[in-house]
Amino acid sequence: MHIVFIWIQGSWKWTQSRILQEEKWFESFETGQALRNITKQDTDLWKLVKETIETGKQVTPDIVENILKDYIKTANSDNIIFDGLVRNIWNKETADNILDKDYKVVFFDLDEKEAMKRLLWRMYNPKTWETFMNWIDIDPKTWDKLVKRSDDEENSIRQRIKEFYEKTLPVVELYEKEWKLIKINANQSVDKVTNEILSVF
Repeated sequence: MHIVFIWIQGSWKWTQSRILQEEKWFESFETGQALRNITKQDTDLWKLVKETIETGKQVTPDIVENILKDYIKTANSDNIIFDGLVRNIWNKETADNILDKDYKVVFFDLDEKEAMKRLLWRMYNPKTWETFMNWIDIDPKTWDKLVKRSDDEENSIRQRIKEFYEKTLPVVELYEKEWKLIKINANQSVDKVTNEILSVF
């Protein structure tokens, strides 16, 4: 089973991804991390990605498709969460080309006001990338010190939310028309969101 996660920033989807991996034996493909991993390898694909990044160009659909194909071939499970893969129309075209034809899309639906509040308040573990609210300054699982992300300031947050509404939400609407969409109410507590997801899978 292939599942694509789509979210507005601040919906705590990273936490839900980790829970689904632990509860239901899913693997997770995170696009940004995959690109970082490739830059540590000595392959033709690594050279192409490295050159693209160093020249300030955007990663093309062809590069993303090659990364996806390589990952799926070597994955330890057929159950994979694709986290951060689809953020615009051409990302959707890539997913349609590479993933299982009946792949599902989980959309974490969160209102803009709550998204802004969570992002302004959140802290994160720079080693695991797990996020927490700002009344916690130590990760209770690892005892690592939590910090605030440098891009979690108001102007940057507003720009990211604006891009979500302009580029990603139209894709969500397309998926809904295709009957691929599973909408999750992310305005709830973490535990309630988890229960809603687990009731589906």
